[in-house]
Amino acid sequence: MERDSDTERLQLALAAGAIIGTWFWDLPSDRFTIDEGFARAFGIDPSLGRAGLSLRQVIDTVHPDDKPGLITAIDEAIGRGGPYAHQYRVRQADGEYHWIEANGRVDKAPDGTPLRFPGVLLDIEQRRATEAERDRATILLRNFIEAVPGVVYAKDREGRMLLANRGTTELIGKPPEAYLGRTDAEFLDDKPQAEAVMANDRRVMDTGSMTQFEEEVRLPDGTHAVWLSTKAPLRDDRDEVIGLIGTSIDISARKAAEGEQRALNALLERRVAEAMAERAKAEETLRQSQKMEAVGQLTGGLAHDFNNLLTGVMGSLELVNARIAQGRINDVQRYAASALAAAQRAAALTHRLLAFSRRQTLDPRPTNVNRLVAGMEDLIRRTIGPAIQLEVIGAGGIWSTLVDPPQLENALLNLCINARDAMPEGGRLTIETANRWLDDKAGLGRDLPRGQYVSLCISDTGTGMSPEVIARAFDPFFTTKPIGKGTGLGLSMVYGFVRQSGGTARIYAEEGEGTMVCLYLPRHWEGEAAEDPPEPAEIPRGTKGETVLVVDDEPTVRMLVIEILEDLGYAAIEASDGRSGLRILQSSMRIDLLISDVGLPGGMNGRQMADAARIGRPELKVLFITGFAENAVVGHGQLDHGMHVMTKPFAMQALASRIREIIGGSPPPA
Repeated sequence: MERDSDTERLQLALAAGAIIGTWFWDLPSDRFTIDEGFARAFGIDPSLGRAGLSLRQVIDTVHPDDKPGLITAIDEAIGRGGPYAHQYRVRQADGEYHWIEANGRVDKAPDGTPLRFPGVLLDIEQRRATEAERDRATILLRNFIEAVPGVVYAKDREGRMLLANRGTTELIGKPPEAYLGRTDAEFLDDKPQAEAVMANDRRVMDTGSMTQFEEEVRLPDGTHAVWLSTKAPLRDDRDEVIGLIGTSIDISARKAAEGEQRALNALLERRVAEAMAERAKAEETLRQSQKMEAVGQLTGGLAHDFNNLLTGVMGSLELVNARIAQGRINDVQRYAASALAAAQRAAALTHRLLAFSRRQTLDPRPTNVNRLVAGMEDLIRRTIGPAIQLEVIGAGGIWSTLVDPPQLENALLNLCINARDAMPEGGRLTIETANRWLDDKAGLGRDLPRGQYVSLCISDTGTGMSPEVIARAFDPFFTTKPIGKGTGLGLSMVYGFVRQSGGTARIYAEEGEGTMVCLYLPRHWEGEAAEDPPEPAEIPRGTKGETVLVVDDEPTVRMLVIEILEDLGYAAIEASDGRSGLRILQSSMRIDLLISDVGLPGGMNGRQMADAARIGRPELKVLFITGFAENAVVGHGQLDHGMHVMTKPFAMQALASRIREIIGGSPPPA
């Protein structure tokens, strides 16, 4: 059965165009079976490959210079077990040697005996040509700037030095490793001079125009000189400023040469830009080649997600049949819509597999994250199964964010599947959205500039992670799952998508205490995705003399909630801390609903107060209102029957509707 699964994955990878052949080597019998693609690559008769060959017969067409290294690599893989990868040349049917890469895995028995060695062949002829072209462009660029007299350099948008010539090294008085990848403030000892240079750099990048400056410079011997610096914005293929190019000459004794020097600088800027553009093109081609190599690794994880989507489709259709048999036709449309949505996401998943092998770009659009999560809720419930309780907490007034919606859906589903796998015995999965203002105190380092963000957090009550696993969780191909259970690409793809969208991702976890993964996406201001339009119906009002107790230590919030309640016809009582609220709840006064903040002063929080009150009022209905984005503060994510949560801020109609929904038509508790 396991071998059949491997075959299915290889078939998917072959369809994507990444693999040219496959093999299966039964190690105890030294029987090597290969498909027709492998046979063609090695110049072997396909009929012999189906019958089975020995290793000696298979590697007979390997280039003589590469054969010893290949044998050594195979022996090492068999000795240690696990993954195997090696590049070498093979003589094909045309009589020419071509570069290929073999990728496989050695599986061992529990006692360590090597059992089997399956694998695939990748055509890397184009990749090696691309690498050679990239190296040629790099050498050309390096030789060119070294031949230019004076100081030549390029910096990125943050002011970090990207490249520089020998003249720059002599001017700074430090070796390249001391300044490359760093800003002037980090490698210059003269801090006022560094600030002046960086201010000029920022002016060039902000205005987007070439500018000349006369900059005061302290030379390595301590003397001062005046340098004429010409700086121009460095633009990408979308004409966006991504840095600057600069050249500098010492004009202390020869300012008369300024005109001639400007002409030379313009030429240098053009030549450096052309050389860097050529290098960027070569690197992009190389990245595409590397992406193709990853398809074989990726198919297993995508197949896993696809099977979960099929579960959603099949489950919904079974419910449709059941409801038709029961005569409950009204439910059929909802289940049919759920099945259609799951099928559409499954189609999008296969589309993304094909898109992965092309140069696919994101299609960002203003997106309401609450609506996106709501649209996936049924699918997620069916994916995680009945043993896991799902809770969705959407912040009121959620901001819009500019993302590719299908990619965000895929990221959310991936994280929910990871959470499910971390709770094999069942548990609780919570999806929360919130508006966040993030500054330097948020602890997100240089990943994000300060500003307004939308957070999407997925938390579970599962096995958690150690600090070592958290540190590597976003690394490509890193996984803690057994062989065949995960590709190690899921989290890295989520992280890459969020970073490409201008945000970041963070993991908060402890071993045995569960895990929370938060995606932070920047707020989108132009063309905001509006919230769902409010229902035209009137705000529901209290009609039976219902009494609501409001407990909140913030007077403004307390006053606002009470005003809303009284305007809607409810009787409102207030308390400023947990102990005062508990005294009212332990009295004989009629209380139809308790509305309480979670964090309260006086040594008793909102949850503790509600639990204590329910000893005498077991049917007490509770609505927690909290400003925290995390739900863990409310009983560690566990809510008893009759307890509900709303996240601040919220609209009046939303609060009124929630109150009416909770109170319902039941008689007040005694």
